[in-house]
Amino acid sequence: MSKLFVWVRLVDGTLRLAGELATTDPLANSGRFQSEFEYTPQWSEDSASFALDPESLPLKTSSRRFSADLFNPPLGIFDDALPDDWGRSLVAAALRMEGRKSSPAEMLLRMRGGGTGALLFTETPTPPQPAATVQSKALPVLLAAAEKFEMGELPPEDEFRKLLEGSSRAGGARPKALVHDAEGEWLVKFPSQKRDGPHDVIGLEATCLELARRAGLEVPESHLLKIGRRRTLKVRRFDITPQNGRLHMMSLRTLCLERPGVYVQAYSDLAQAVRKHSAAPKSDVAILFRHMVFNAAVGNVDDHLKNFWMLAKPGGYRLAPAFDLLPDITGRFEHTLSFRSSFACPNHADLMSIADEWNVDAARRIISQVTKAVRTFATIARKLAVQGGESLEHISADIRGRLTAMGD
Repeated sequence: MSKLFVWVRLVDGTLRLAGELATTDPLANSGRFQSEFEYTPQWSEDSASFALDPESLPLKTSSRRFSADLFNPPLGIFDDALPDDWGRSLVAAALRMEGRKSSPAEMLLRMRGGGTGALLFTETPTPPQPAATVQSKALPVLLAAAEKFEMGELPPEDEFRKLLEGSSRAGGARPKALVHDAEGEWLVKFPSQKRDGPHDVIGLEATCLELARRAGLEVPESHLLKIGRRRTLKVRRFDITPQNGRLHMMSLRTLCLERPGVYVQAYSDLAQAVRKHSAAPKSDVAILFRHMVFNAAVGNVDDHLKNFWMLAKPGGYRLAPAFDLLPDITGRFEHTLSFRSSFACPNHADLMSIADEWNVDAARRIISQVTKAVRTFATIARKLAVQGGESLEHISADIRGRLTAMGD
């Protein structure tokens, strides 16, 4: 049995103890474990506190204790706090080197509050000292070490430790690092030798972020950054406050109670959850509608629920900026989420019908703004020197087809 103390780093940088998390040791043959969380009385009763997950972990309830299999609902927020495939693989490798077995509790401790979001975990009730991100000047070492590790080669120990420090706390499946410089805190995305294939994924994501900005979506500041002969994408973190505090983050996967065997399949399910829990539901539902239209237009078929997040701001939960935006580099055409009864690109009538269902004002104008911006895909891609040749032409053709389908 592992017992962890759960801390929240607030917007002003102070730390408060929110509760205690206990997990059984994972079973050797399946990795399954049981988990239990309980809010502290101080957190539950303080008017300045907030629910770590308003759907599954409400503050106003007869019991402050919640149990789950694994980190499934109602404890999905702790799965949100874990690194994804890239970070988990790094931590697992480090634990193997130390002759230790990996477990969810061990991984949460290893994060040391240096990942995204506001949660920190300790083995004692002593306030932790949050881990700092590495300096951006280490990026050449991080990139070289990430390339080796991704291809199955363990970097030299000093390089691996630096990679572990800079990259293991980052989310997502692709190689990346969390760094800081004089301008703030950044997530830097690296090219992937295993996943990119013929596509310039870094350039394509930079292009989509610019298109989304032009389409009226809030997106984080981003810059293409060349390291040697490789390009990386530097994206400003949106969970950092001006006081060096944190905004608590919750994925729509957690909010919608998605778990293995129970999958959310429709954008309308997201809209329903946002309407229920947003501090500004009409505004956030309209933002989600714009995001949905953009995903359809650009072909962002990897629109799963961990690519949508909410932030616990001082006034309540609000939708986070859009991120992880890419055109369809898979060629599968169908989206992860459905628009109505179909996973294919919707037409204009489908979008207007969804807008009516969601009670979105000025939907026709939103669609026009988004499609106008996405029509500049080829222009922006050339401006950003996106490589790809034939693969880039296939993507451009797919986007043109989508825009045609979405026209009046």
